Amino acid sequence: THRAYTVESDGQLLEAAAYGDLIVTYREGAPVYLRDLGEAVDSVENDKVAAWHVTREGAKRSVILAIQRQPGTNTVAIVQDIRDILPVFQKQLPASVELSVIFDRSQSIRESVNDVKFTLVLTLCLVILVIFLFLRNVSATIIPSLALPFSIVGTFTVMYLADFSVNNLSLMALTLSVGFVVDDAIVMLENITSATSRWASRRWRFSPSTARRRSASSIVSMTISLAAVFIPVLFMSGILGRLFHEFAVTIAAAILISGVVSLTLTPMLASLCVSAR
Repeated sequence: THRAYTVESDGQLLEAAAYGDLIVTYREGAPVYLRDLGEAVDSVENDKVAAWHVTREGAKRSVILAIQRQPGTNTVAIVQDIRDILPVFQKQLPASVELSVIFDRSQSIRESVNDVKFTLVLTLCLVILVIFLFLRNVSATIIPSLALPFSIVGTFTVMYLADFSVNNLSLMALTLSVGFVVDDAIVMLENITSATSRWASRRWRFSPSTARRRSASSIVSMTISLAAVFIPVLFMSGILGRLFHEFAVTIAAAILISGVVSLTLTPMLASLCVSAR
């Protein structure tokens, strides 16, 4: 009454009734069969555990199937693939059996990623607005603002080559790097604008091209110093190191790419604006 034993057999007995003829032991020279001790019946593998699915209509008997992803795979992609093949499974089931999803872990992940995306877009808009409020010039606002999408697209390229996934940490790194991305472009633009105005009034003996070359050294030092801050995070060990590895690589790549954009795209656009004037 209070004990249960699991008996495993490697034989080829396909029906429960055939197990009744198995000899368990011998007593006084006579064999003791399994049918003398109990009854063998055809049933499920485990009849000691049951599950119910509680819905608005009430509790229903159910069979729960939990699917877990392998390490290194994308949860959202796997859940989407499973949802795509659920209708195929439903067609193969009897009409009295209903297939439904009880828990979906990808929903919270999707909501978190959407929140970070909204924060990233809001940050971009606020940064552009602040630049415009201080510079009070449309063309001067557009030039450093273009460094944002180019740097972010370049960072996504680095993430793709490094086989990184778009998750909360990588998106948070992109959000934090927005302020760093526009710094280099603003410094380059400010130096070129100042040199152009002083050169036009003959108050400075350096031409705008010379000012651009001199400001390039300061931008390189700024970019390298900012990227060097995240080097210790890149080489952290343990679970925290593995968690923040993508974070450190993403934000360092964004800073380095912004430096390249500020040394190439920003002077070119500034020269076009000066030529147009």
